[in-house]
Amino acid sequence: MNKGRVLAAAACGTIAFFIYGFAIHGKLIAKDYIAYPEGVYRAGEDAQSHVVFVLAGRFVAILIFTIIFSKIGRGAGAGARLGLLFGIFMAGAFIAVSYGTIHIGGKLAVEFAFSEPIEWTLVGLVVGLVYRSHSEPVETYV
Repeated sequence: MNKGRVLAAAACGTIAFFIYGFAIHGKLIAKDYIAYPEGVYRAGEDAQSHVVFVLAGRFVAILIFTIIFSKIGRGAGAGARLGLLFGIFMAGAFIAVSYGTIHIGGKLAVEFAFSEPIEWTLVGLVVGLVYRSHSEPVETYV
């Protein structure tokens, strides 16, 4: 495992995660958040004052993903496959649990559930592209 490449790949994966997240959650389905009163989701200044927790939490998750990838896979394809698995895991572990514990509707939960595997597949693709060294043979364990 190359620590410098792990950090670079995790940083690039995090950027990809937030670009995709902004496009989907900030633009495409943003209207679906409006139905939920304050208290379900943070809004405005309150959301902005807590964004550091979102950034740090996602970076740590993507860093762990990258460390796992560095041990078992090489290349964009392996990264995308591992990302898809993580996305499915997140849909079950986070989206389904969130739907069961916070007051969001089924439509928003389904949008989250479909978005998460795509988002993590994109992260895996980016991580796989950035982490792979040109001097390494391409091997796929995932």
